[in-house]
Amino acid sequence: MTAMDQAPAPAAHGPGMRRLPPVVLLWLTTALVLGLTLVMVLASLNAADDWAEGWRPIRSPLELGPPFWVSVTTGMLAALMSSWIWALKPRDPAVRLFALSGAATFTFCMGAAGRMAPTVLPADISVVMVMANALGASAFGMVMIALFALYPARLPGWRLIITASLVVFGGWTLLTAAGFAPMGYAVHQITLLEMIVIIALTLAQIAAARGDPVRRAIAVWLSASVVIGAGAFIATVAAPNAFGLRSLIPAHYAFSFFLVIYAGLAVGLLRYKVFGLGRWAYQLLFTLGAALAVLAVDAALIVVLALDPARAIGVSLFVVALAYLPARAWLWQRLSRRRPLDQAGLMRAVADVALQPGHEQRAARWRSLLGELFAPLDIAPAPALAAPEPLDDGRQLAVPGPAGLPGLILQDKHGGRALFTPEDVETVRELIALAAYLDDSRSAYDRGASAERTRIARDIHDHIGAQLLTALHVREDGRKDELIRATIGDLRDVIRNAEGEPAPFDSLMADLRAETADRLEAAGMVLDWRVEGARDDAPRRAAMQTLRALVREAASNAIRHAHAGTLTVSLTLDGDWLDLGVADDGRGFDPQAARRGRGLDNMASRVAALGGQFSVDSAPGGSVITARFQAFG
Repeated sequence: MTAMDQAPAPAAHGPGMRRLPPVVLLWLTTALVLGLTLVMVLASLNAADDWAEGWRPIRSPLELGPPFWVSVTTGMLAALMSSWIWALKPRDPAVRLFALSGAATFTFCMGAAGRMAPTVLPADISVVMVMANALGASAFGMVMIALFALYPARLPGWRLIITASLVVFGGWTLLTAAGFAPMGYAVHQITLLEMIVIIALTLAQIAAARGDPVRRAIAVWLSASVVIGAGAFIATVAAPNAFGLRSLIPAHYAFSFFLVIYAGLAVGLLRYKVFGLGRWAYQLLFTLGAALAVLAVDAALIVVLALDPARAIGVSLFVVALAYLPARAWLWQRLSRRRPLDQAGLMRAVADVALQPGHEQRAARWRSLLGELFAPLDIAPAPALAAPEPLDDGRQLAVPGPAGLPGLILQDKHGGRALFTPEDVETVRELIALAAYLDDSRSAYDRGASAERTRIARDIHDHIGAQLLTALHVREDGRKDELIRATIGDLRDVIRNAEGEPAPFDSLMADLRAETADRLEAAGMVLDWRVEGARDDAPRRAAMQTLRALVREAASNAIRHAHAGTLTVSLTLDGDWLDLGVADDGRGFDPQAARRGRGLDNMASRVAALGGQFSVDSAPGGSVITARFQAFG
């Protein structure tokens, strides 16, 4: 997961606007703002003493003075910031009002800057500049009153508030512009009273947001930005002038206070999703900033260093990569205050959830993990959920429980300071998938371990236990030794299977041959062991048990009853099938009479269980046992 939200910007709707994506709207508004600013700057750089003389070659920018550049820069940045927000949500009423505030700031800043140019303006243009300054300042206050009447929530009587503002302050401004009151004092009085109304509305918004931490955070943050930014200008310029006193600082420098509003909004977008926007909004801004930075550096290199365009664009790209991109990363980190997710830590945390011994422990650890990851104000149980999704416009996040755990509702991310985003939904979806995978793996391991324990217990009971019990009650030493040897072989087989190391066919045959040879040697007999074919893979476990039982029983019969001198064991591999023949050179026996015992019947039933064939043939001079069954596959 990345540091930025990857949610796309909401599309504009409505005729004439739905076809333009945010990036196009932002480019158009940026071009308009920069174009108007450039016209103002170029017009102010006219070297003629009077516009009646026409336009002459550009004078030095230093002649315009700091007040001019402060006014121009403040108006331009305010317009650019507000146009950025508008490009992202052009149909939202609150966003439209904020965009109008940027336009009003641009208007009164440019109106003030236009009267600072060294060139004497024509009378009608000078009047336009004065009116732009006055109307823009008053319009800013009325727009802010309308904004705080509607956002973050519509206050009771919001229509009346907006209408009264337009009638009182709008009418007062128009009467002043018509000459019914002194322009200077009247405008400052209007803006002072507008500021008082704005402060009252911000307090009303904060009071109305009690019990809603997200809305309250937005109201406090946006209110503080506006009150500090616009309030500082009112306190240092408008209020003193309204009472006939001198400004505490020059008005043109005080314009820069308005940038606090837009800087506060930029941070508020990240921390509280003001206007419903979030980190993804910065993707558009930074993309535009990179393009403008390249153009700015390129133009500076061409003008100042007199480089040709081809060399200038190469150097500008290098400078942008060296300076702008690191600065952008630093700014992003400072604004977002968000640490990248520790993927390794998340993996360990999810594994800890899946490996808890009980259901309640897993549920408690899953709840704790979500709490550590999102720091919500509350985590409540939820009904069965199909997939994670944001609820209540991002205030809540519905999280299904992985692997049978109960679903949860997370309320107010980061203690109410942020909303849940599509990135959060994707993170939860990945965590659920990972937890389900680990739970399946744990369940498979538990099933395998249980099956292995059952197999070991069955083998010990069916083979080792029975053989040891028989050996305990057998009085004949030779028979006792046979049983103990068989038990040791079965125990070796149990250990080998428990270690998860299936032995190849050739290795198992070597062990069986050594075991059989030891038994026959102790009885004074000779083993003739023959194997046709070889396999490197392991045979089926049931087939190996059957083969071992057949050879052991046949050897036991030869030792106890046949009085033979040689036992011949023949093994022939036929694909996945095995043909076994065990013959001795003893005195033989009556197969029908021998079946009254358990040995031959057990041998036949084992082979039949594998879908094979079993036969016994005996006569004076020897006996032959044959069997065929599938040993592999």
